[in-house]
Amino acid sequence: MLFKFIRSVYTAATMFAMVALAAPSCSSQHNSAEKRIVSLDKQAEKLKKEIRNAQSDMTKKNFSAIYYISAEGNDLNDGLAPDRAIKSLQRLAELDLKPNDCVLFRRGDIWRGRIKAKSGVTYSAFGKGEKPRIYGSPYDAAKVGKWIETDTKNVYMYDGELASDVGTLVFNEGESHAFKVMMIRQTDGSTLHIETREPFASYRDLKRDLEFYHDYKNQKRIYLCSTEGNPAERFSSIEFSPRGNIIQAANNTTFDNLCIKYGGSHGIGSGTVKNLTVTNCELGWIGGSIQSEDIFGRNHPTRFGNAIEIYGGCENFLVSNCYIYQVYDAAITHQHQGDTDETLVMKNVLYTNNLIEDCVYSIEYFLGRKDTNQSHYMENILVANNLMRRAGYGWGKQRPDKETPAHIKSWCHHINRATNFRVENNIFDRSTHDLLNIAAAQKEWLPTLSENTYIQHRDKKAGAWGSEGLRYVYDDTVTQSLKEVFGETKGEILFVEE
Repeated sequence: MLFKFIRSVYTAATMFAMVALAAPSCSSQHNSAEKRIVSLDKQAEKLKKEIRNAQSDMTKKNFSAIYYISAEGNDLNDGLAPDRAIKSLQRLAELDLKPNDCVLFRRGDIWRGRIKAKSGVTYSAFGKGEKPRIYGSPYDAAKVGKWIETDTKNVYMYDGELASDVGTLVFNEGESHAFKVMMIRQTDGSTLHIETREPFASYRDLKRDLEFYHDYKNQKRIYLCSTEGNPAERFSSIEFSPRGNIIQAANNTTFDNLCIKYGGSHGIGSGTVKNLTVTNCELGWIGGSIQSEDIFGRNHPTRFGNAIEIYGGCENFLVSNCYIYQVYDAAITHQHQGDTDETLVMKNVLYTNNLIEDCVYSIEYFLGRKDTNQSHYMENILVANNLMRRAGYGWGKQRPDKETPAHIKSWCHHINRATNFRVENNIFDRSTHDLLNIAAAQKEWLPTLSENTYIQHRDKKAGAWGSEGLRYVYDDTVTQSLKEVFGETKGEILFVEE
C-alpha cells in the first residue's frame, strides 16, 4: 500500500513532464548533445517560470486555523485574517500552533531569520506576486551597515558583528559571489590559503577581488577584498549566508510556495522525520559555512550545506516541483552514517519534477558504513522526471575537494541497503566530475535506472558504480555499462564533443 501511495503521487504530479522529458529508446548519439543543451536551456527557463509562478490556495483546505503574516502586519494582532496579520518571525514563533494549522506568508514580502516549524503545520503563501521570501541573511549589507577601509589596500571590513560563520556573500542577487578563504594548518604552525597555497594568516593577506575572510571567533567581522571600490557603492545588494538552518522541519509538516535563500547550513533541515512535504518552492545560495574545524583528519576546516536535508530515518518524504540552485553540497538529500544501534529506515521517498542547477550534488543519499549496524535499509525510493543540470558548475566548485560532484551521489563506501529503488525519466546534464556516483554493498541493493537521458563530455567520468564502486568512462562503452550495472535499456546517451 505504501508503494501504491508513492506511485499515485508520481503519476499525478508528473503527467505534464512525461512528454517533455521522456527518452524514446536506448541510443548513443554523438552529434546532438549541443542542440539538446540549447533546448534544455529553453526548457529550464520555462520550468523556472512555471515553478516561480506556481499557485496554491490553502484557504480552500480544511485547516483547524489559518494564520497570516505580512510585512505590513502588526505583532499585536492575532493573525487569524489577512487584515489582522502578524508581522515578524519572532511573533510567529510565539504562536500556539497546533497540528492541522496553517501559516500563510504574504507574497512579495521578505523575512530575515529562521523558522522552527511546528509538528503538523503547513507553511505556504497568500496574495499575489512573487513567492514570499525567507532569507537567512540578517540584512542587505549594501544598504545596512558600513564597509570600512582597513589598513590593507582594497580590503574592507563590514562594521557589523557576525558571530555565526558565513558561507559566502552573494552580490546583486546572484550576479556574482565571494570566495571564502580558509586556512590550511601546517605542522610548523604556519597557515596557507586554502586554494592558492600561499601564506595566509589574516585579512591582511587578502589579494584577489571578492575573496573574503571571516574572523568569526575573535573580531566577528567579515573582511572583503574589493578591487573596484567600496562594496556598498559597487553593488546594489550584498547578502550573507550565516551558519544555521533557515527552516527546521518537524513531523507532518508541509512547505509550499516559499522562496528560501542565503543560509550557511541547510535551507530546510531535519533529523529523523515522518511526512515531510516540500512543493513549489525555490531554494538558492545555500551552504558553505564551516561544519567543523577538525573532521575527517583534515588540516583545514570542512564546510557543508544542503538545500533540503533529512539526516536520519524518514517516511513519506516528498520534494516536488521545486527549483533548487547554487548549493554548496546537495540540492536534496536523505542521509545518515548509520552509527546508531537503532535500526534506521528510509522509506517512501519521492523526488519528482524538480529543476536542479549548479549544485555540487543534485541528489545525495547514503545509509550505513561497513562498521555500523547492518540492519539499516531504504525502501520505496523513486527519483523521477527531474531536470538536473551542471553538477559541480556552481559556486561550490570553490570546495577544496574537487573530485566529488555528481548528479546522484551515494558515497560508495557506504552499505546503502535498498529495495524498490528506481531512478526513471530524469535528465542528467553534465558534471565536472562523475555524472552519477551510485554504489551499494550488494548488487541487488542498487537502484534500477530506466528511460533517463545522459549528457556528459566524451571520455570524461561516467562515475563510480555498482557493488564494488568500479569507475566507468563516458565513452562508447557507457551504454552497455549502464545496462549491465543498472538495467538501463531505454536511456538516451549524448556526448559533448571537446
